[in-house]
Amino acid sequence: MEPVIHTRALVGLTPHPVTVECHLAGGLPGTTIVGLPESAVKEARDRVRAALDYSGFTYPGGKVVINLAPGQLAKASTALDLPIALALLAKTSQIRTAELAELEFLGELGLYGELRKAPGALACALATGKEGRKLIVPEANSDEAAIAPRGSMRLAATLKDVVAYLNGARQAVTQPPRIAEPQHDEPHSLTQVVGQSAAKRAMTIAAAGGHHLLMVGPPGTGKTMLARGFSELLPTLSNAQSLEVAAVYSAAGMARTNHRKPPIRAPHHSASAPALVGGGSPPRPGEIALAHHGVLFLDELPHFQPSVLNLLREPIENGTVTITRAAYAIEYPCHFQLIAAMNPCPAGRTCTAQACRCTASQVQSYQSRISGPLLDRIDLHVQVPALPDYLLARLQIQPQDNSPAQLRNQVEKVRRTQANRQNCLNAALQDELKEHMLHAELDDSFLQQAINRYKLSARSYAKTWRIARTIADLEDSIRITSPHLTEALSYRALDWEEGV
Repeated sequence: MEPVIHTRALVGLTPHPVTVECHLAGGLPGTTIVGLPESAVKEARDRVRAALDYSGFTYPGGKVVINLAPGQLAKASTALDLPIALALLAKTSQIRTAELAELEFLGELGLYGELRKAPGALACALATGKEGRKLIVPEANSDEAAIAPRGSMRLAATLKDVVAYLNGARQAVTQPPRIAEPQHDEPHSLTQVVGQSAAKRAMTIAAAGGHHLLMVGPPGTGKTMLARGFSELLPTLSNAQSLEVAAVYSAAGMARTNHRKPPIRAPHHSASAPALVGGGSPPRPGEIALAHHGVLFLDELPHFQPSVLNLLREPIENGTVTITRAAYAIEYPCHFQLIAAMNPCPAGRTCTAQACRCTASQVQSYQSRISGPLLDRIDLHVQVPALPDYLLARLQIQPQDNSPAQLRNQVEKVRRTQANRQNCLNAALQDELKEHMLHAELDDSFLQQAINRYKLSARSYAKTWRIARTIADLEDSIRITSPHLTEALSYRALDWEEGV
């Protein structure tokens, strides 16, 4: 039986199995790679030949045909260099082939035989482990290998090391190192924000229940610092969550320094649609996928293109984004929390709540760049007003009731309560929400007045109940009461029709 090398081709987050075959034919010397290779894969023939020559191996003469099966799947990764080199060595009997069926390989080759980082190695390793194989990758992928299931990945520095391993030298490739359990970074942003107790309360509710949050206020009131400090309230990721996030970053060719910390993404308002939701050729995860199990912070929200913002509607609801193009259809996970900030009017700094020099039409045009359906999907709307003059003039920084560490402990406690009760955060409550509504200590007239006063849609009405459930959890209350729902309604009270 002819030797076959197993590898993977990543499309989106799906690692498709690929087999590499080599055929030696008579005729003029030359190498042809077939199987729908992109330009980067076609160039492998020169990298592989140089690496084999430098490493002391023999490159076959005559016509060489490399087949990447299945033929209908486009291959675009330079990580196929190592499998192609091994297919040549196996065909010319320069390596043992007994264990090839139990192994898969990924890695780009340098001209001198060194192995360079392979994008998407973690996603490939998870798929390889399910089939009972081990994946050999470059040492540059050690950060991903460290969090992969134990024994699923091996590390090699050069092509010589891989060949030595296949020929019996077990010490040539190494096990990935174990990583120490990371701790939370020292809090800094929240402690630097003076006042703004209402915004900090809204942030605590958002963190505890997984709700989306929009802060509205003039420049210099602490909106951006509050958003950056939001991560200080979030608990560390679980093992499964950290693997999911790491797989997305691996597919994007990006590294994370702390795999347990929820990712925070803050794209500039000039971001394009593919940059936000993903795409391109080859396809790459966008900002919302990179914020999976973390936070997507959009500062200066009205300055984003409306067409780009509207792309957030379905991902916010579904937790996934599906990108369909002529050449591919891929799906990325994107369970993120949206934290957004904006000024109430275009003039910003020269306007106050009492005296605004912007006309009503200017304010309406500015705020209408954020569509109603998107606003309806954001759970909490909170105003962040300018600080009183005496507080700034005298630098009277009042001591905070709760430190970020105390608030995080409270958030972690509430999230454990939700996990035990319904196995999801309150923001994702569906059928269980009806039970909480039925057992709430409220009268129907109060609910009818609230719906009419705040012009609540069916979606925003359900979101209000979810927020009330989170507020009740923060107060260790089994039932939702009138004060809980009243506070929840206050976060839907901004009058967008008249202009905030």
